[in-house]
Amino acid sequence: MGHYVPVDRWRRTLTMSKRLESLMFVRELGAGAGTKVSLMRDVKDNKQYCKKYVGVTEPNWQSQVRQLKNEFDVGVHNNHPVLRQSFEYGIIKRKLRAIEAYNILQFVDGIPLDKFAEASAMPLVVKVFWHVADGLQDLHRRGFVHADLKPQNILCAKSGRPTIIDFGQACPMLTRKERIQGTKDFIAKEQVDRLALDQRTDIFGLGATMHRIFLGKSVETELNSSSVSKSGISLDRWRNPNLNPSQQMNATLLKLIEDCCQPERGDRPDTMQLVKDRLEVSFEKLADTA
Repeated sequence: MGHYVPVDRWRRTLTMSKRLESLMFVRELGAGAGTKVSLMRDVKDNKQYCKKYVGVTEPNWQSQVRQLKNEFDVGVHNNHPVLRQSFEYGIIKRKLRAIEAYNILQFVDGIPLDKFAEASAMPLVVKVFWHVADGLQDLHRRGFVHADLKPQNILCAKSGRPTIIDFGQACPMLTRKERIQGTKDFIAKEQVDRLALDQRTDIFGLGATMHRIFLGKSVETELNSSSVSKSGISLDRWRNPNLNPSQQMNATLLKLIEDCCQPERGDRPDTMQLVKDRLEVSFEKLADTA
């Protein structure tokens, strides 16, 4: 005959950390590729966090666990304000058997960059990209590549303050990945060729993101070439006589996008500092015409 087990005693049959035990579920924030993200509140201090997790029944359990652990290993050392922090990684077990892997992350109250840019002036968006490049420069200084830059992985607060998220595919400099990882509209040639990755890989990702945001379409990559126009980047093509000068693309910004999106990394800017310097010039030129 069965017997009643109090809730607190049932919880003790699960192996959980003290941090996770103090977090209360608020609401679901999203899901994708087998993982889910929930908004959590710490009952001790009312601070909000995100919990990204995957259940053992998911068909891609092993790969998602690796990405969660990878995101933690990189994010736990993120101290730059643009880089999302990770606070705890763990495996929840019941009777010594894993049932869930999780990562406790900084909660970012923002919207994806493409949505933010739709209602923002061009000089402000250029400034956002400068801050993104500054965060990436810090990541590169620590010896890591993000390797999955795209508008959805840059969240913007109402003020425009950006936060780079999703470090699941990040890796140490000069890593050669065993399989192709990335998003087809933002992936660098060396990622597809499975060559060693470096800071110029993220420079391509940043350039491809600027291409999407400022030009409204995807740059050609190794994985989308059949569906993307090969017309290249032209100042005349993107000048719109119906827009005021502050909303026009300028030659400096267009040239930067073109250089960042070069298929061969040797033809791209060598460092994020060079990208930041050119973004600053673009911002000043746009601000002067505003």
